[in-house]
Amino acid sequence: MAMSHEVPHGTPEQPAAVVLATTRWGSGPGRALLLHGIVSAGATWWRLAETLADDGYEVVAPDLRGHGASPRADSYLLADHVADVRALGTGWDLVVGHSLGGLLGALAADADHGFTRRLVLLDPALDIREDRYTDGADAEIEEATHPPSARVVQGAHAGWDRRDAAAVAAAAKAADAAAVAHTLRDNAPWRHADVVTRLVVPTLVLGADPARGALFQPRTGVELMIRNPSVRVRVVVGAGHAVHRDRPSVVAAAIRSFLW
Repeated sequence: MAMSHEVPHGTPEQPAAVVLATTRWGSGPGRALLLHGIVSAGATWWRLAETLADDGYEVVAPDLRGHGASPRADSYLLADHVADVRALGTGWDLVVGHSLGGLLGALAADADHGFTRRLVLLDPALDIREDRYTDGADAEIEEATHPPSARVVQGAHAGWDRRDAAAVAAAAKAADAAAVAHTLRDNAPWRHADVVTRLVVPTLVLGADPARGALFQPRTGVELMIRNPSVRVRVVVGAGHAVHRDRPSVVAAAIRSFLW
């Protein structure tokens, strides 16, 4: 995927990054970057961030443009989001991305081979069938337009920690519905799995359980592992799309094993 805009006469122009608001934990010496999904925010990473901070990482979790406390913008192409993420720095020891954040992490690592030493993708939004994409996009836009309360989120996810329900509800309230709509609709069709086949950094994909509505399909995982020996894929049994909230201890253990 070309990570630039086209201007008159075909001259490539790099997207202008915006300064993202960030939530931080820990003091290092390791450096970890956590990238959230659509209609979310950096603060929703609290549990994994605290675990990584205890393990000796300085953890940075930005709010993507149009989300949380980050600026709104005129453009929400994937290239714009990636420019914002890359402006946070390079040489990360670990980058973890969920859903849209997983795709952005992969695109950044593809554009800059020094971006991270290890990459973890949690049920990443790589390839989405057109029929499912339309329904899913409408649901995400609706959530940003009419954000649910923490009580409603908790009711839909009884197994979640109360802090997860509160953080997810707060993130939905802070997200800009127009930004969500442009991010989803301006980047269709959503066919981006090829970026993972080009990655040179060791990459772990933790997919959700297909029986729980996984976005990342096991068949795609098999194809990616065949095409790229740097990629490992696991299914987190019993976890829905928010694998790090549904099965936090399993996700944390898998990431630790991958790092060590």
